[in-house]
Amino acid sequence: MVFQILMVSAAFGWPNKLVHTEDLSAAVEDVVASSDEAYVSILHADGLSILSLDDWSLLEVAPCPSVGGVARDPTNPSGFAVGCGDGSLMKIDGSSGRWVSESISGSFSEEAIVALASNSTTVFGVVENPIAGAKPLLAAYNTDTGAVVSGGFPAFVWHQTIHDLAASDQYAVVTHGGRNVTEVTAATGAATQQLMTPAETDASDLVRLGTGRFLVAGGEAGVLEFQTDSNALVEQISADDGLSSATAVGINPSQTLLAVGDELAGSVAFYPLDPANQSPLRAREGQTGLPSDGLSVREFGWVDGYLIAGTDEGFVHLLSDRPWVEVTRSIPRNVVNGDEVAITFTSDTEGTWTVRRGATGNEDGRLIDQGRIDADGVVTASIPIDDGFIEGANILRIVVEDAEGRMGHDITTVDVDNPPSMVAVGSGDLGFGDGRLIVSLNGIPDADLSHYMVFVSSTEFSRDDYDTAGPSFVGVEGDQTGLRLELPRRVAAEPGENKTVTIQPLTNGATYFVAVRAYDAAGQEGPMSNVVSESPRETFGASDLAGESGGHACSTSTGLAGWTLAFGACLMAAARRRSGAVAVLLVAGMSSPAMGSDSEWPQSGSGWSDFLGGSFEARYSSLDLSDESLTEVFGDEGHNALWIEIGPTVFDLVEITGALGYYSETGKRVDADGNQSAEDDTMLAIPLTVDATFRLDVLPEQLIVPFVGYGYDYWLWQESWTGGNSVQGGKSGTHTTLGAHVLLDLFQPSRASRLEASSGITDTFITVEYRQQTVGDDSNGLSFSADVISVGLKLDY
Repeated sequence: MVFQILMVSAAFGWPNKLVHTEDLSAAVEDVVASSDEAYVSILHADGLSILSLDDWSLLEVAPCPSVGGVARDPTNPSGFAVGCGDGSLMKIDGSSGRWVSESISGSFSEEAIVALASNSTTVFGVVENPIAGAKPLLAAYNTDTGAVVSGGFPAFVWHQTIHDLAASDQYAVVTHGGRNVTEVTAATGAATQQLMTPAETDASDLVRLGTGRFLVAGGEAGVLEFQTDSNALVEQISADDGLSSATAVGINPSQTLLAVGDELAGSVAFYPLDPANQSPLRAREGQTGLPSDGLSVREFGWVDGYLIAGTDEGFVHLLSDRPWVEVTRSIPRNVVNGDEVAITFTSDTEGTWTVRRGATGNEDGRLIDQGRIDADGVVTASIPIDDGFIEGANILRIVVEDAEGRMGHDITTVDVDNPPSMVAVGSGDLGFGDGRLIVSLNGIPDADLSHYMVFVSSTEFSRDDYDTAGPSFVGVEGDQTGLRLELPRRVAAEPGENKTVTIQPLTNGATYFVAVRAYDAAGQEGPMSNVVSESPRETFGASDLAGESGGHACSTSTGLAGWTLAFGACLMAAARRRSGAVAVLLVAGMSSPAMGSDSEWPQSGSGWSDFLGGSFEARYSSLDLSDESLTEVFGDEGHNALWIEIGPTVFDLVEITGALGYYSETGKRVDADGNQSAEDDTMLAIPLTVDATFRLDVLPEQLIVPFVGYGYDYWLWQESWTGGNSVQGGKSGTHTTLGAHVLLDLFQPSRASRLEASSGITDTFITVEYRQQTVGDDSNGLSFSADVISVGLKLDY
């Protein structure tokens, strides 16, 4: 790499000095600035490089093995389209801070791409002709449609040699050297060649002026305009205006200034553009000399305040009128809070300097230091590292502003690697269990967190006792040491991730002291947490508190088969014991007046089938359980169940239904004093019921239908808790119900009629029910007796 400074005395307002040079050692073929002016892509004989206007770094990228052209990506302000030697079209994106390549169109061409340009919607590429010796073709890809353009494309160009390609929304223009130019209409692919050209023309570099005009570097003919309406090359600036040989042309983003590479003069000349019509004015604004080993400028890329010139000799020159700032040293680069960073930088211009943290431009971010600097002066700024710096890479931007308000910049990166923060551990984060302690770790957000270390000892200690690490495990008699306990315990974690750690087996009744440290990826350890203490002790679930040993009320079988046999046996027994009650309801229903349909009462029919129907109901229940062993473990509130019920209806007055329910509740096991442990406990039950219900449904379209019922219950249950332990069984009982059905059909009669015609559903109800159930009270152990309030949706058919 070569670094050069060259000052010239000229008026400000144009890039009046060469501030930096990079040597690529390969001829530069194209220079293209991104739409957001954050990057400049430089295509050269050995590949593709990206210049960052943020830190002035030059990065080699390789989106494909052989790059033949580069252009702005119309869809991405920070990206470029790249044409490859295998005919594929790629795009590269630098907005994430790293360059990512992705295929745009793998079928753009079967032949190598040798030049690329773009307008607001289309990428144009000159590609080699598959016929040997034939003239190249111009292909097009529309980014709006995501397809290769077929109408009129690929188009033929008029000459074999390709010097440059540029595009507007109406035309794509190709220069071939000499007096040769091809114009291709973007809409049709029609290709025409120039008609009038000055004799000395050697058309090479090409730049779009405004939205539809093109300027051409014409060698000794000077700067020419290619007029698309007449296909003529018309002289704009010539030798009479001080040009010897124009090899490259560039226009600044504000379209006010033209740069011309003049090889014979060894400089870059600048000409203003007429604000009325943007035509170049012949009166030269000024010129900037170039070093003797890089005079042949072939391409320009211009971003606000900086002109990038690529030469045939492989040099990339940066020209500017702004202060050139360069950070020469930043020590140390890896720091922690409380450190200081010494940043040494230079400026070729006198002015005021600022150091800004988190800046994306020269005037934003947080100002953290400032001062003055002399021309070609050296300044070392001492920057304290405080809580405002984030973990990881922090970009500091050094800006110098001259007396005219022009700003130059450079950046440096400071890597902050603080030790992890302290883990917050309180008494509520350490829970007890039966022979175990359970530690809840509240995740810290440190970006480079690696793991936690949990320290446990039966000997009391303080966080002040350990500047690093922590105590080794000291147990009591009966504790299991070694591999089973794995203490101190290493717990891998992601930033912000909460963790639960179980330490077992421990001795019930003994007091243990626990503390935690966090460690980052670099092995740094954070401060020790508060030390908390707890004692493992025996815990009890609901079945333990109730003296429940499990098993089924009417069977000693276990498992699914046992549950089924138990329910069947108990159901038969209940039928014998309660047949009288059911019979009374049936007789009452059969002897009562009834309505067979909503339009006729009393009901009449020719057979039993005319008086039979069915019902289906889904309901949600809230249970107020009476068993204190259940409420002590699972709480007084939040006991809910879901039910599905189905069965036949006689005379629309009597229903015989079966129901299947689902009940699940979670809680914490308790110790002998009723203190809640950290061990999870879950109660799962599947209630099964058989019901006989009498409904007072005697009027046509009756809005509210009261009902009473009586039924038999069998609750299949299982309690399981931490450690994979469980107990299960079955409880039988009975219930009585009282409630009302509210007819919904009256609110939407037409919809109800359509529903009946299509599905056979005659009535739809909202059900409100109060149930008093006695389940398990006649046996030892658990009881699921409760007062129950339910709401549901009922369908009659």
